[in-house]
Amino acid sequence: MGRGKRKTGDLHGRVKPSKELEESEDPDQIQMGVLEVVGGGDSDEDRADGDPLMQETEHLNPTGIVGDELDEGQGRSAYLVACHWDWSEYSKPYAVYKVDVATSYPSRVKRKRLHRVTRLATVAGGKTFTSVRSVHRARIIGVGGDPGDTVIFDTKTKKVIHGPTLNSKKWCPVLTTVGDKVYALSKTPSWLSDPDFPPWFEVLDLSKAKVVTVDGCSHLEGCAWIELPHPPCLLWKLTPFGYMMLPVVVVKSYVLVDTYILVSFNQLWGTYAFDTNSVEWHKVDNKLLPFFGRATPHGSLFLGLSKHNGPINAYRINVTTPDKDHAPNLSITVLPVKYMDNEVDAGPSFFSLEDGCFCSFSFSLDSCSITLHPKKRELFPKEAHLNLRTYQTENPSSLEVQEETLLAVNPEVAVCSQWEQAFKICSSHGFCPSAFALLSV
Repeated sequence: MGRGKRKTGDLHGRVKPSKELEESEDPDQIQMGVLEVVGGGDSDEDRADGDPLMQETEHLNPTGIVGDELDEGQGRSAYLVACHWDWSEYSKPYAVYKVDVATSYPSRVKRKRLHRVTRLATVAGGKTFTSVRSVHRARIIGVGGDPGDTVIFDTKTKKVIHGPTLNSKKWCPVLTTVGDKVYALSKTPSWLSDPDFPPWFEVLDLSKAKVVTVDGCSHLEGCAWIELPHPPCLLWKLTPFGYMMLPVVVVKSYVLVDTYILVSFNQLWGTYAFDTNSVEWHKVDNKLLPFFGRATPHGSLFLGLSKHNGPINAYRINVTTPDKDHAPNLSITVLPVKYMDNEVDAGPSFFSLEDGCFCSFSFSLDSCSITLHPKKRELFPKEAHLNLRTYQTENPSSLEVQEETLLAVNPEVAVCSQWEQAFKICSSHGFCPSAFALLSV
């Protein structure tokens, strides 16, 4: 690419993202940013996780608030990844919890606390987590930060596996999975130094990777992060004046449609598509994608935020290629999502499930569990609450009609019911308020 020697950035000297950067949150992935550096221990035992279960109560469910153990309606599993409060001095800063998501409205429930499945030994800060599903395995993968390492949790074998390091450190990278391949794109490309210095775009192919265990520690062999061409709108060769007026570039929205990764930035560059088969970029629209963050598949449609922290809309997105000599064509139809004639304002964090369900979630700290650190003399919360709301939509495939009919009748995706679940997690290491994710696996 003709670039010069890369400079190494300082993790704790990273400039705090501006408001513009903060407003481009990814609703479907965890993005661990700069966290306050505080004290803590490095014990392998989490005493709070061994505490007795909180008192169980069996009751009728007039409000729809349910726990993680259901008499009926138990459906697909999800995994919560939460970062500990004392992450800077703890070799295993992330804890993973399994959550059973109800896919129907239960009548009687038992409320119970979530228990940790494992801890992830890695470097905290600047990581993005996503899930990789294939016929043979289901894994949670965390990528990014300093030094740009990769950590994997196999939900079947319960192993924590260490993967290869990125060619370039990426702070909260945008992750997209296609089969056994993981694509990492810099969310905030930099022209000066790491993190997010080129290469801005990389891929990790796990299809032939082997897990090797030595002295109880597992790592991957037979795979590596490979540099890919970056979007052509990100010009690498700048004039001297260009370096004086560097653009502030942030990935605004993205989605995987068939074999195409569609991306729009916070600049008026339109929408670009990366063909994962031909390994080529194409400009497919002069307009930006009409949603914020990531759009997640929902049947034949996609769900995305209509505006930052705004209501959810459904989108019919098609990418077609007339022939090999022409660039792909992009067409998008917007369908409002409504519950009892009202927009569904689910917040920025949500994911889609099977059978026409999707979930939104929020993560909050319990102010009643505030504890004084004995060494640092600082207060931190030892308990956190996860509130999960599930929405049942009508079958999206029933909307498969002609485009002219869609525009004529002004269709919408109807939510026919919704219910909530409430969970609690505890740890003697405490929890960070903004470093968490819930991933459908």
